Amino acid sequence: MNIFEEISWPEFIQQVHVKPLPLNEQVKYYNQYIWDLNQARQNWLTYQNKGKRLTLQNVGFLLQEDLFDLEQEDGSKIFITAYA
Repeated sequence: MNIFEEISWPEFIQQVHVKPLPLNEQVKYYNQYIWDLNQARQNWLTYQNKGKRLTLQNVGFLLQEDLFDLEQEDGSKIFITAYA
């Protein structure tokens, strides 16, 4: 089963092992297929390698051209932050 390609209902009921079944059985098997597919997709999203985790760090304060701190209206300094 390829979790990135979903089989449509018309394609599903044409499969050799599904075609001879009564409609209620076909529906039951298709619903199970969709449920299994969704579970596989959820597992793939949960457990895939997501790469290096970045953290936000304070680098310093924002300065004016005269190298004095640039302050907010309340007098607090403005932090410069970056991901590392």
